[in-house]
Amino acid sequence: MTFTEKMPFREKQNFAVYLFSRMMLGIGDYVYLFAVSYFILYETGSSLYFSINLAISILVSVILLPFSGLLSDRGNKRRIVITGEVMFTLVLFGLFIYSYFVGISLPAIYTATFLMSLISPFIENALQASMTELFHKDRIQKIMGYVSAMLSASIIAGPVLGGILFGLFSFYQIILVYLMLFMISTIMDFLLKFNLYFDSKNYEEEAADGRTVSGFKKDITEGLNFIRKNDVLKRVLIMAAFINFVGATLSILPEKMMITELNFEPALVGYANACLGAGMIIGGLLLGSAKKMKNPLAIEKKGLIFLAVLTMLYPLPIYLGMSVVPNFIYVGLLGFMLAVSLQFINIPFGIYLQLIVPQKIKGRVLSTMALVASSLMPLGTIIYGVLYDLGGYWIINLTSGGSIAVITVLLLNKEILKKSGKSYGEAVNGADIPEEKRPERERAAEPLLPEAEAHI
Repeated sequence: MTFTEKMPFREKQNFAVYLFSRMMLGIGDYVYLFAVSYFILYETGSSLYFSINLAISILVSVILLPFSGLLSDRGNKRRIVITGEVMFTLVLFGLFIYSYFVGISLPAIYTATFLMSLISPFIENALQASMTELFHKDRIQKIMGYVSAMLSASIIAGPVLGGILFGLFSFYQIILVYLMLFMISTIMDFLLKFNLYFDSKNYEEEAADGRTVSGFKKDITEGLNFIRKNDVLKRVLIMAAFINFVGATLSILPEKMMITELNFEPALVGYANACLGAGMIIGGLLLGSAKKMKNPLAIEKKGLIFLAVLTMLYPLPIYLGMSVVPNFIYVGLLGFMLAVSLQFINIPFGIYLQLIVPQKIKGRVLSTMALVASSLMPLGTIIYGVLYDLGGYWIINLTSGGSIAVITVLLLNKEILKKSGKSYGEAVNGADIPEEKRPERERAAEPLLPEAEAHI
């Protein structure tokens, strides 16, 4: 289990605070996203309008990712997170006031999405870059596995609660629920100890030339240079960009299919989406309780092949003419298996990155990976939005799933998996040092360094 006697008290506190804060935020996110998705698809019947909202979110985030990574590496991560969450709360409050007095509309939703997307990349990147300073690196696999599993409760509760609230409350009341949950998450994050495993040596090689134009260019591209020199990450980056493009089908088809093709009621859509949360719980628990991985990318490859098969099978209920109950069971089961496969893709790769990337450039590497991987998603969401409005679900998903399988086999071949296993093995050597042989400052109940407060 994650809570052991070897874990310092303040790390346990970080785990509890981080978990509770992310759960509140996750539930709010899914309640809001459910309400927005159902409103757009129910009022317009068009997946194009739905995909435009997704494209705005992705495009703005992608543009800001390089800056968020640099700010995470250079700035105060705690201040970035707290400031961003306060600003996000203000945006939600503005949307609540507008919807209360004027009513909700597509322009209001698009505007709110744009403003939220200006803030989210900075919060998320700072949190991700802080993982090995919030928690010790030899517990990262368990932490990420168990946190992902427990946070999946929000994926169960969020859609169910969203489906119930959408039928009972007006849109501004749903926004108020989201606002309250986000405020709770923000207050909890004040308690996180971002400098728990901070070490100034991880940053001391950084040059202080970022104030010049050439220095800024060097800083902003350092994450890309690290990836460019790493054969494994180069392959994964190309693969991720392509898969996220064709994988846009899974951002649009489920809601489109349930609402406009299968005619599910709001509550039933919520219950079907909750099956995703159940799958994520199982996937996270399996990874969190498993032995330490020898090669995370080998596990990711299996997850991607499984994802390809599920993508091809997803639209079957549209053609089978079944009643509501069999359709619900099919969609729920596919959603459950889809979530398990996504856990076996995202968690292993996240663990791989957390351990092989130097802390001093981690924010920039993570943001660059997200930037390139997401670069084609706005185009993908628009294209799939148009294609699904035209019909032809089966051929669209058959082509998408097949291409995911082919690109995975080609890019994650035996040679690349061998390289990734070697680099990961070298990275975890330091994490496997017995507890009693670690430096005293690392084993202390409060392993804070004197320099920490000045930097983090």
